[in-house]
Amino acid sequence: MKRWRLSRKTSQRLDAGHVWVYRGEVDAELTAETLETVLLTDERGRLLGSALVDGASPVPVRLYARREQALDAAFVSARLAAALDWREKLALENSTGYRLVFSEADGLPGLTVDRFGSGLALQCNVRSYSEFSALIVSQIQQRFESSGGIDCAVQELSGERNLFLGDEEKARPIYLLNGLKFEADLLNGPKTGAFLDQRENYLAAANWVKRLGINGRALDLYSSSGGFALHLARTLDKVDAVDSSKSAVERIEENARRNSLENVRAIESDVKQFLRGLGQARRQYECVIADPPAFAKQARQKEEATRAYYDLNLRALSAVAPSGLFVSCSCSRAVSESDLLNVLREAAQESRKTLTLLEKRSQALDHREVISIPETSYLKCLYFNVSPSN
Repeated sequence: MKRWRLSRKTSQRLDAGHVWVYRGEVDAELTAETLETVLLTDERGRLLGSALVDGASPVPVRLYARREQALDAAFVSARLAAALDWREKLALENSTGYRLVFSEADGLPGLTVDRFGSGLALQCNVRSYSEFSALIVSQIQQRFESSGGIDCAVQELSGERNLFLGDEEKARPIYLLNGLKFEADLLNGPKTGAFLDQRENYLAAANWVKRLGINGRALDLYSSSGGFALHLARTLDKVDAVDSSKSAVERIEENARRNSLENVRAIESDVKQFLRGLGQARRQYECVIADPPAFAKQARQKEEATRAYYDLNLRALSAVAPSGLFVSCSCSRAVSESDLLNVLREAAQESRKTLTLLEKRSQALDHREVISIPETSYLKCLYFNVSPSN
C-alpha cells in the first residue's frame, strides 16, 4: 500500500483516537474516482494505521486499523462478527428493528447496517464495501437464521439504492420496537428505511407520563413514523402526530392501525403553522414531544440552527399544559447538549415557564458512542416537567 504522510496536528488527532482525515490534510490529489487503501504515517514516518480512501465521500480518508491491515473478506467478517456479538449482549427485548453496524463506532468506518425484522439496509458511504455486500448479508442471514432470517436487503451506494437480495415486494418489512409493529420502507423511506435511534427514548417518554400521573392528550411534532405517538397512545387518551410529509402521515396511520391504536390522529401540516394555530386557539396538551430533523448538518450552520431550535421550543412550550411533560430533541451534531439547554432556558424565560429537568438521554444503545470519535454521539433528548413561573 502507498504511504501518505500527515502533519503533526492531524497525526495527533488520530493518536487521540479519531479516525477521520479531511480533504486538504493530505498532499495526494483526490478526485471522485479515487478509491484505494493506504498507510498513514506521521511526519517522522511512524505508522499510524491503514485507511480507506474514497475521493467521492465527504470524509475522503478514514482509518480502519491502527496497523498495516488489508481490507479483505477476513477483516470485514471479523469486525462484523464483533458488531453482531455486541448487539446480542444488549438484549434488545421485544425489538427486531435496530442498528447492527454503526460505522466508525464498530471499526467499519463508512458502513452502516440496520435490521428491520426480515429486512436489511446497508448504507455504504465508502464504495470499498460494495464488494463485500454479499458476504455481509450472508453472515447476518446465518446469525438470524433461527429467528426467521433475512429475506430482503437493500444497498445504498453513492446516494443510489439498489435491491440486491429478495424482491421489491419484501422491501417494506414489518419490525418491532418495544413490542409495537412498524413498517420500514427500505427503498423510499427516511434514513435507511426508518428512524431507529430513539427506541429507548420512546419508552422513557411513556414511563415519565406514568410516573408523573399525567392523563389526557399528547402532541408528537415531526412524528415521521409515529414512534413517540404510538408509545404514548398505549398510556394517554389521545395523541396527535404532526408531520409535513404526506407519506409520513400515511405511515403513522398505517402503523396505528397495525397496532389497533384508535386514539392516534395523524395530521399533515407544517409544524410551525400548526403551533401558530395552537397559540392562537390557546390549545394545550399534557405531553408535547419536539423531535425535529437536523437543523444543522454542518458546523457553519450552527447559528441559524440555534435560532430555529429557539423558535420551535418557544412555541412548543406554549402548547404544554401546567404540570405537563415536555421532551425536546436535537440530532444536530453541531448543536451540543449545552447549546440546547441554553436555548431551552431562554425559551422558558420568554414563555414564563419553569422547566424541571427530569432526565437527559442520548441515542439508542445499539448506536454506539465512542468518546474519542465525537461524531458517533449526536442525539440529545431532554425530558422536563413544565409549570408556570412563580
